[in-house]
Amino acid sequence: MNKLKGFIEHLDESELRFVKRFIEKGEALKLVDQKIVEKRSEEWNRICPVCNSLISNDSITLIFGPEDFRKKASFCATDCLEYFIQKLKQNKNDSIQKVEGEINEHRP
Repeated sequence: MNKLKGFIEHLDESELRFVKRFIEKGEALKLVDQKIVEKRSEEWNRICPVCNSLISNDSITLIFGPEDFRKKASFCATDCLEYFIQKLKQNKNDSIQKVEGEINEHRP
């Protein structure tokens, strides 16, 4: 809170009026919410989803999923990425087989 107070104390009158309008319009809340989501995302991407080890800056990142719901996963090494992709393929094949089985059950 001290940083925010210090920031406000150094603003001139026109800047204070601008900040006031920014807050009243709800833009400040949107900006803060966006930053919170970004910070959480940064934390989540620091741990490998396969082996749960900490990830360094030279990680491997995969963006996947349907266009309207993209997901992002970072991996510590190529073997974890390969394992993850194998599981994705297996889950997709299992889902397809399940649907095909349900269709065949309903056929006369």
